[in-house]
Amino acid sequence: MKEYDVIVVGSGAGGSTVAREMTNKGKTVLMLERGGRVNMMGNTLTMALILKYFGLTRSIEKNSVVFADNYGGLSNLTAGCAASPPKLVFDPVGIDLSLEAEEARHEMHVQKLPDALVGPSNIRLLEAANDAGFSWDKMENFIDPAKCVQGCGLCMLGCKTGAKWTARVYGDEAVANGADLKLHTNVKKVITDNGKAVGVEASRFGKKARYHAKSVVLSAGTGNVGILRAAGIKEAGQGFCCDWLQFAAGIIPGINSVKANPMTVGSLDHYESDGLVVLPVFPNWSQFGVLLGLMGPKNLSRFPNFWKYTGLMVKIRDESAGEIYTDTSFSKPVTSGDKKKLDKGVGMIRKILKKAGAADESFIALKPSGAHPSATCRIGEVVNQNLETRVPNLYCCDSSVFPSSLGLPVVWTVVSLGKRLAKHLDGRI
Repeated sequence: MKEYDVIVVGSGAGGSTVAREMTNKGKTVLMLERGGRVNMMGNTLTMALILKYFGLTRSIEKNSVVFADNYGGLSNLTAGCAASPPKLVFDPVGIDLSLEAEEARHEMHVQKLPDALVGPSNIRLLEAANDAGFSWDKMENFIDPAKCVQGCGLCMLGCKTGAKWTARVYGDEAVANGADLKLHTNVKKVITDNGKAVGVEASRFGKKARYHAKSVVLSAGTGNVGILRAAGIKEAGQGFCCDWLQFAAGIIPGINSVKANPMTVGSLDHYESDGLVVLPVFPNWSQFGVLLGLMGPKNLSRFPNFWKYTGLMVKIRDESAGEIYTDTSFSKPVTSGDKKKLDKGVGMIRKILKKAGAADESFIALKPSGAHPSATCRIGEVVNQNLETRVPNLYCCDSSVFPSSLGLPVVWTVVSLGKRLAKHLDGRI
């Protein structure tokens, strides 16, 4: 039976980066992905098929947290906003990602977009925010302006033009370099020999399969938890983060969020001091309807205003709370500390919208939801600085290893972690 240098479980930003980097170094790689590969159609159907259980996953507290179940993971549905790895999160665990982040900057086309692609509604919000006393500017994005379409605004529904970087870019490069990719493959456990990881056992199209490698990298997000617990690492999944976010909107004459490229302007000034960021972005019509429904049937009367709303989002560094129980059951409360941050951000959004011309009676704030499941296999608790578990040759590399909530777009940070891990593995294999 073939033995690979590395098996990568999961094909999101972390797994695809490790696979691509290792094949670039001449190593043999097997990528295993539980989901399939949905074409990037740029519509609601794309989003629903990429998300686990069509995005209808809720904690036992009835709080929505989204998980991906497809090739490329949640990177397919990001807004394309780029935030470099924050020292606030990684300095306490002695990790410096600055070199890897700079490598990724060029490969991912990280840059500020021209005004024409930022769009008039975002420019107006930028001006209103500065008039309200906030220091806003254009944000960096991992979007290639040569491929981006003015007035499209479909970044979070699957970019049809390939302008937005996703993990599929690196994954496809890995395959072109010789990596094997097996979709619809659900890894159940790690195979060990003399206490060391030597492969994985999986289910593929209803049949058991075993794959062998010198090292195994788990990059399946919260899916890592069950695999690690089966390997005896019981602390995995005890407490996790999801970067709670809350959308708020108002009706501003002459503009709306429907075709605006999301998160192309904003500010990080309140990140370190208050643990939050405010950026212009709003859900699409189907997400909006679902979020209204979760607030109670009477709120559905607001739905016809969707095409009039201009929306913003507050994203916070939430507290590590709750637990992953199984693939379908988890606890994740909005703590009092989380709510305080969210309320502060919503207050900031109200000021910006009012300065932009929105009437108070048009203002609406939706229920908080989570978009970045993370910190379930934390550095310093489940993995060490090299992202290795206490089972030798078994690693984790994705947002699950964050030592605490990022409270920022996560893709650039996860890619940087993947590059760093690949350098470590190259020195051992």
